[in-house]
Amino acid sequence: MRSKKLSIAFGVLAMLVCVATAQTRTQTISLEKGWNAVWLEVQPTNAAPAALFAGTSVDIAAAYTLPATEAQFVKNTAVNVQTLAGWNVWYAPYRADAPLTRLEWLAANTGYLLHALEAATLTVRGEVQAARVRWTPNRFNFVGFPVAEAGAPTFKQFFQGSPTHSHNKIYRLVNGAWRQVLQPDAETLRAGEAFWIYSAGASDYQGPLSVTANTSDGLVLHDAAKGNIEFRNATTHPLAFSLEQVAADGNAALPLAAVLRVAVSNAIGTVDAPVAFPDGAWVQDFPAFDAGGGMTLPLVLRVRDMQPGSYRGLLKVTTDLGTETWVPVRATREQ
Repeated sequence: MRSKKLSIAFGVLAMLVCVATAQTRTQTISLEKGWNAVWLEVQPTNAAPAALFAGTSVDIAAAYTLPATEAQFVKNTAVNVQTLAGWNVWYAPYRADAPLTRLEWLAANTGYLLHALEAATLTVRGEVQAARVRWTPNRFNFVGFPVAEAGAPTFKQFFQGSPTHSHNKIYRLVNGAWRQVLQPDAETLRAGEAFWIYSAGASDYQGPLSVTANTSDGLVLHDAAKGNIEFRNATTHPLAFSLEQVAADGNAALPLAAVLRVAVSNAIGTVDAPVAFPDGAWVQDFPAFDAGGGMTLPLVLRVRDMQPGSYRGLLKVTTDLGTETWVPVRATREQ
């Protein structure tokens, strides 16, 4: 659904009657024949590999569990999960090596190697979880990042704001072999793809735009209490973004308002003024912030426009560089 711009109209709106059980979205992953390095962005409804890959061409899935060194990619460029230590592997039940299966389930925000018998499209519906990349310092990390299907940033654009990752110690899987990204300014990240990326020291870098909600599980709103989302430009240049409420895949269309501080008069001073977002799905653009700049956006429920109960929603943040951040929302109105 296309965007509706931020409304400043105050009025009684329709009561919210839709309740969502989880913050869900559908991730679509394009698989090539052979090995694929995949970044799973959602927690599958049924995370058992046999269920997730049933009816697909995927016959092997592998997760890496040990710190990696560059020798793994330079000396052994071809994927081989059978002989290299550190891989937990699932084999399809019809394979002769199925009894060797050690991977019992898949998790969101995790990198996997998937082997496909033929090119296919894998569709995964699951819960969005607010998880941050945890970099292991001075090691290669098997990571991926949500980016737009079209217009994603180059590796240089994505990591330019982080000296820890501003290098070409990046490996991506190409035709079943690990290949170093020698020109980070010429190659782009792809949605749903995982990479080996070296962290030259400790890092908490999450991408060009840092998005932090008021809890580690996402944005939590309770009655009229405010919850904040903080946005910070981590690049070396101006960066703009949009905020979108995703009312699809069973997510509730929450009645939200931004809380602004308004100067009334010298005698009264400033007061909070809720500015209502539209009902349903909407997209709101924000102006570009300079390097290091940003804002804190206080949000509140319009409790008069919702029934008592607990709700789950989903917000999506998209930058003009083509990066994405998904923010789960939990909302409660008491009786």
